[in-house]
Amino acid sequence: MKFKDIKSKIKNLQLIGEGWRGEVYRGYLDNQELAFKVASEEQFIPNIQKEAQILKIVNQYGIGGKLVIAGEDFIAYEFIHGQPLKKVINKENAKALISQLLKQARILDKLGINKEEMHRPYTNVLVDDNLKVYLIDFERSKFSKNLQNVTQLIQFIIGEGSKYFPEFDKEKLIEAAKVYKKIKQKKTFRKYWIFFI
Repeated sequence: MKFKDIKSKIKNLQLIGEGWRGEVYRGYLDNQELAFKVASEEQFIPNIQKEAQILKIVNQYGIGGKLVIAGEDFIAYEFIHGQPLKKVINKENAKALISQLLKQARILDKLGINKEEMHRPYTNVLVDDNLKVYLIDFERSKFSKNLQNVTQLIQFIIGEGSKYFPEFDKEKLIEAAKVYKKIKQKKTFRKYWIFFI
């Protein structure tokens, strides 16, 4: 099934985002509000199909928008009522938001999925009114043995993200990241929580 096959059945269809690999629409199908991500060109169809494959896995752990349809050249997932992290994060809520992201990054590491964008979470993380975070845009993700989700997120925290936190020992956090990079185990991951719980 291709997007063109169901497009006429979608009510209130609106284009809400465009990238060089695809377009994102919002609309209602069978009374369900969905986001539709459609490959912009045939060459990007494999990216869409890979994203569907990854969403099926991470959804089992409460990560990402809930996949509803995996089409040939599109995916549809439950529409997320949220705003980009950049518009929401502040000194009052940063600990709660980053704690969630760390947990999800750790799960991705355990699953062997590298998201590739955890060092710049501003636009590929949505936050709803209850401060629940949702990772989006898994099109660049890949299965890998060189997993960097947690360590990339730490890069963000040490750099741009540090302005949201009280002063902390960056060197200790960097050292914890180095240990985790070598030994991706629960006990090495816990070192991060000293800073964020």
